[in-house]
Amino acid sequence: MLNRLIILLGTVLLLSIGSFAKKKPDYPQSEIKVEYNYHYKFMRKGDGATVDKNTPFILLANRSQSKFYCPSTEFKDSLESTPSGRAKANRMFDAAVAAYVQNRDRSAMDGVVYHSRLYVLKDFAKSISTIYDEAGMGECGYYDEPFSEIDWVIVEDSTKTILDYQSIMANADYHGRKWTVWFTPEIPVQDGPWKFCGLPGLVMEAREPSGQHSFIATGIEASSQPIFPIFNTEYEKMDRIDMLRAARHYRENSNAMFKAATGAELGGGFDAPATEESRKYDYLETDYH
Repeated sequence: MLNRLIILLGTVLLLSIGSFAKKKPDYPQSEIKVEYNYHYKFMRKGDGATVDKNTPFILLANRSQSKFYCPSTEFKDSLESTPSGRAKANRMFDAAVAAYVQNRDRSAMDGVVYHSRLYVLKDFAKSISTIYDEAGMGECGYYDEPFSEIDWVIVEDSTKTILDYQSIMANADYHGRKWTVWFTPEIPVQDGPWKFCGLPGLVMEAREPSGQHSFIATGIEASSQPIFPIFNTEYEKMDRIDMLRAARHYRENSNAMFKAATGAELGGGFDAPATEESRKYDYLETDYH
C-alpha cells in the first residue's frame, strides 16, 4: 500500500513538473494597435538616383508600455531565435535567391532581408525608451533614453483630421531635426511612432521639413495582441552617438569594409564614393556629426 502511494505521489509530481515546464510565459497584452507607414528618402550610390522607400511599422501599446517595430523584422528575428526557425529561414532565403536568379524577381528577396533593425520599447512608469537599431556592418546596438529629451510645443489653433480623428499640431527640435507632429486627444494614449511620446493623445503623423522622413498612421484598432520581448539577442549596449557614427561610416565605406572582412566586392555601385549631395540624405537624428 505504501509503495503504491509513493508511486502515485511521484506520478502526480512528475505530471505537475511537466505541466509547469510546458506552460507558455505570460506576455503583457496590448490595448491598442496602430499601423504606421515610415517613408524616407535616400540617394543610391551607384547612379546617384533619389529613392523613396516605405516600410510598415506597428505600435502595440497599453497603459504601462509599448513596442514600435517592423513586423517583417520581428518575424525574421523570431525564426532566427530557434534551430527549426533558422532552418526554415535558410530554406526561404535559398528559394528567394533562386527566384531572383531565374526571374530577377526582387519581391522574393524583399521577404527574406531586413528592411529595418529598429525597435523602440517604452516604459511609461520609468519614462524611458529603449531603442534597438543597427550600428554598422553586422553590428546592432541598444541604448536607453528619457522621455524628457523631447520638449514639445503645442499649437492648439492648428488642427486637421487624420483617419477621422481631429488632430492638433505640436513641434519639437529633437536631436538635430525640427519635427511637426499631429496628435489626437480623442485617443488618450501618450504615445506614437518611433520615439515620439508625451503629448496628450496619440501621435498620428510626424514630418520634418526636408521631406526625407515621415511617419503616418494608416490604421488603428483595439487589440489584445501580446507584446513580445525582442527575439534577437545580438544587440549590444552602446552609446547613441557611437551607433549613428558607426552606421554612417559603414554607409559611406560599405564596399571597402565588406572587402576587408570577406575578400569579396559588394558591387552594384557600393564602391562609389560619398558626395556632398549624397551626404544631405541623413538619418532620423543628425546630431552625431
